Amino acid sequence: MPRHPKFLIPLVLALFVLAPAACSSQPAQESPSDEKVAEAPKVPEGTPRVAAFSGVEKAEDAASGWREDAELYAVASPAPEVDASGKSPGWLYTYVSKSAGAVASVTVAGEKAKLAPEQELPEDQIGDISENLLPSPEQLKDSSEAIQEAGKVRKVLESDEDAKTTAGLDSFSSEEPVWIFSTAQGDERVEQKIPADS
Repeated sequence: MPRHPKFLIPLVLALFVLAPAACSSQPAQESPSDEKVAEAPKVPEGTPRVAAFSGVEKAEDAASGWREDAELYAVASPAPEVDASGKSPGWLYTYVSKSAGAVASVTVAGEKAKLAPEQELPEDQIGDISENLLPSPEQLKDSSEAIQEAGKVRKVLESDEDAKTTAGLDSFSSEEPVWIFSTAQGDERVEQKIPADS
């Protein structure tokens, strides 16, 4: 799959790239797409923690209701709430629709799936996204499996009960799909990329 390291997608990828700053004392870097980034959706307290792919079916239903040609290209935690088991109370799934020339995200928390308003993008960006779709979840490691390989991040989470991490899955950050886990230890950011192919 082609790589686009300089290409920040509005909405989820920007949330995913900037979210680690929420658990770090360092300010987030601004990107040209920041003005288009929607605020991360809030997940109600007490929502059970689950692995990322547990909400895929609900997200797919909501996305296909938005556009029949919706295709998944990114998964992320909407906040730094992922624990050492790779589970979070909510997950954000982002889809692209060539027919609409837009992307839209679905937040799944508990039994609820919420579709955010679509974001229209230029045709070349839609094309780039469409070339970097995620394979089906059956071909990928779930967050709970991938974090087992993220020893440095897990060590921080296991040694500090208040520590949480962000997690994101895409095909833009590497030649192949990759999970990225990011947390903070004091003033230091700890990040690991884990290949997502199962």
